[in-house]
Amino acid sequence: MLAAFVFDARAQNDTVSVRSCFNCCRPDAYAPAGIMTDHVHENGEFGIAYSFMNVQMQGNMSGTTSVSDNDIFKNYMMSPAKMNMQMHMLMPMYGITNKLSVMAMVSYNVNSMSMHMMPMEDMMMHMPGMNMSNYNSMPTTSRSSGLGDTKIYALYNMLKNCCHRLVLGAGVSLPTGSIMAKGTTMQSTNDVLPYNMQLGTGTYNLLPGIVYVRQRGIVSFGAALNANIKPGVNARNYCWGNEYSFSPWFTYKPLSWLSFSLRAEAYSMNALYGWDDAIHVSSSNDPTANYKNYGSQQRLTSFVGMNVYAPSGIFKGMRLLIEYGMPVYQNLQGLQMPVRSGVTARLQYNFIK
Repeated sequence: MLAAFVFDARAQNDTVSVRSCFNCCRPDAYAPAGIMTDHVHENGEFGIAYSFMNVQMQGNMSGTTSVSDNDIFKNYMMSPAKMNMQMHMLMPMYGITNKLSVMAMVSYNVNSMSMHMMPMEDMMMHMPGMNMSNYNSMPTTSRSSGLGDTKIYALYNMLKNCCHRLVLGAGVSLPTGSIMAKGTTMQSTNDVLPYNMQLGTGTYNLLPGIVYVRQRGIVSFGAALNANIKPGVNARNYCWGNEYSFSPWFTYKPLSWLSFSLRAEAYSMNALYGWDDAIHVSSSNDPTANYKNYGSQQRLTSFVGMNVYAPSGIFKGMRLLIEYGMPVYQNLQGLQMPVRSGVTARLQYNFIK
């Protein structure tokens, strides 16, 4: 789901043999853009990055089957139509030693969702006394924006052999994102928005991970295993499910400045535990307010990517990584909106001491 722009102030020529040493000046020196904990910096080196992510969701599914608005209107008065989730992320990174680095991810999230309403004649049967004016004023869109949860990582490269690396990651997610974002709902014009419109989890989460990367001739490959563990409920009495992902990839470098990548991601999330009373009051009318329609999902996504590196000239040291993903399989508990596509962009610059 990803795209990246990368500037690297450390300019080296591309004459180093990748069969004997890991070459940082190849376009595939970093993993595909969707993998952000794959490398460490040298001792004293500081880097700063900006990343943009966009995820599009549309329609509804239960299990592996699409669900129509008419079927949803048998139980609810609203049906989710489309949702867009954007994340702007600032990522500073510093090398404590040649093998150990620390990194932070500070994000700003923007969520928007549109809904379809039950036809007026059916709505009036469910809500006696409703008139045309009431119907026309019913909300069909909602939006939330603000600071998301902040992630802090320690990354350590286990391997001495420089033709490949094995990076262990230990991170923590801090609950800096709001779980009280408000907007217009069926209940009022300033009500707590559904779970999927909130900006954070409200919990301190553990972020273990491990990433392997290998260069060999004109190809490179690797795999990443990551988790997001939520130890307990938040201040609103609920907890998002634990998340797990495994992602292998393969990269081909036809030119010294260009590479193409293929990546797959297997993702699993446990069910949401507990509920927020302020959100649950709308659960009989709005499926996004029902805690039973969250988590417990499995998804397999395929990605294609292109990495560009400028070894010389005015753009010397600049990297452009682009990755786009679409799910090929989704299994969703209850009634949920499936992901349709995703993209990410990252701009990075490293300062050399």
